[in-house]
Amino acid sequence: MALTYSSFESFDEVVAHYENTKPMGGSTNKGKDIRPIGDRKRKYERIVKISDNCYALSDGFHFGDPVFSWSLLYTKNTNFTPSLNDMEKYAPIVWRKSRDGTEQVKIRNGYGNGAHNSRYAFLDRHTPKGLRFIVDNGKQYVAKTMGRYPHPQNDERYYLAKTRTAPRAIYDHLKSQQNNNWWAGQQNKWVMLHDDNSTLVFHKAESESQFAGPNWVHVEGTGCTLPKGPRVNKEAKAKLKDSIKKYFEWGVTMSPLLLLEDGEYLAEQNRTLSEAYGSNHWRQVIPKIGREIVRDEQHPARVAFWVDFAKGCYAPNEMSWAITSAPLLTKIETKEDVAYVRSRFNAFINKELGFITK
Repeated sequence: MALTYSSFESFDEVVAHYENTKPMGGSTNKGKDIRPIGDRKRKYERIVKISDNCYALSDGFHFGDPVFSWSLLYTKNTNFTPSLNDMEKYAPIVWRKSRDGTEQVKIRNGYGNGAHNSRYAFLDRHTPKGLRFIVDNGKQYVAKTMGRYPHPQNDERYYLAKTRTAPRAIYDHLKSQQNNNWWAGQQNKWVMLHDDNSTLVFHKAESESQFAGPNWVHVEGTGCTLPKGPRVNKEAKAKLKDSIKKYFEWGVTMSPLLLLEDGEYLAEQNRTLSEAYGSNHWRQVIPKIGREIVRDEQHPARVAFWVDFAKGCYAPNEMSWAITSAPLLTKIETKEDVAYVRSRFNAFINKELGFITK
């Protein structure tokens, strides 16, 4: 399947692309009017006509898509069927043209407080010309491209918050499940009915540059404010300073002996860690247990805790899903590698040992 990149500059280009794309055929697609943006094997990435003056670029599997519906974790037993209004509300990119000719683009992040890698990839490939999608230090932004040669220092960026808003049927379903398990409880802390103001809205103005494409003007009052970064409880962390240092040095020394690319080994270590935390599947952050593991050199979950960190520590330019990638701790070669691992470990420890304060 080929990844498709678009660079629509206008509402009319979106309409033309929709009208020039033949709907998917076959019995499974009958009556669904599925018009892919590009590769027809990726038919869930499609253009949806909401009305004559409104079209959505959809990545599928969000609350607004009735054809490629959301995970059963959310929709099971809800009898929820998304409407075109839901498509407009939850699609990643929505183009609209008003009667006076003004064009508007809405850009939306994924639902939930986890990572939404497929949504990020879609926005990266289909954000309108003159705008670009950015992931920086774990946060997402949409930036106005300023000048001929895009560069972070030349970009005027806007924070793109992950959305909390869900349809009534999904909201009620999650509320009904809140006491069933830890995951459902976490969802109930996140979900809300009213508009959380996370969508970014841009109006198209006259272009200021022949190179940068359209001049997009951010509509005042849209999009969430960038949250303040968490703080570290330095006093609490200082009490475990020596133990944390010894644990890090021990872990780096041990890493070449660990089977960090062996799925069976990783599963075994995950079971050991889950037993230490008293959980069967969703492991919660329990600072008391994490601190015990770091302090006690004979703790039965000492290796498993380190493996939990090490298996996800990749070099900055690599991803865990890339076939050629391997955890950085299997191939440390330079002082820079050690410094990077130390910084990742520091973030891991701050979270797992409960040093983060808001």
